[in-house]
Amino acid sequence: MSSSQISVVLADDHPLIRSGLRAVLEATQDIRLLGEAATGEAARELANTLQPNVLILDFSMPGPPAVETIAWLAQHCPKVRTLVLTAYDDEAYVRGVIAAGAAGYALKDETPETVLRAIRAVFAGDAWFSRRAVSQLLETPRCDDNSLIQAFLSERDRQILRGLAQGWDNARLAAELAVAEQTVRNYVSRLYATLGVKTRTEAAIWAREHGLI
Repeated sequence: MSSSQISVVLADDHPLIRSGLRAVLEATQDIRLLGEAATGEAARELANTLQPNVLILDFSMPGPPAVETIAWLAQHCPKVRTLVLTAYDDEAYVRGVIAAGAAGYALKDETPETVLRAIRAVFAGDAWFSRRAVSQLLETPRCDDNSLIQAFLSERDRQILRGLAQGWDNARLAAELAVAEQTVRNYVSRLYATLGVKTRTEAAIWAREHGLI
């Protein structure tokens, strides 16, 4: 495996889902599928043995509940980042996996490109959550929980929020962060979706109100 590749273990009890994801992953040059599991116990064993960069974990499968597996991995395999893949966008499920330590939450009806983006984001150390899942949380009064804010916002997100609060445009943000302007635009768009805001001013106000600046 090339050092530039993202190593992945896929855990899902539905052969058809695994087959579809396997085809997507095997056609992607920067991702390598190390193994597959059909139960929670097998997912733990493979993650512990193979130490992948990312474990794609079905929320509902035989064996221990997903939240228990995520918590177990956080304790025993801290370098393995978990991306939950599920058909459910229920608010309680999202909160549960966040509390357990999941790095991402994607829905099974996402496009293959979206799932690949989620894998890459999680590998890079960012949190990645489906927009529908985020919307479920932002519609509830508890969306201001500090634990959720911490889960949603990576250090790069915080850097961008601080820049927005100082009135920096995309060019200034790109220069400060040493990334392309398109990358900044992508980050800002994702921040808007995560925070439920539509403008830079609203994002800056949100950050100040939540003590991030």
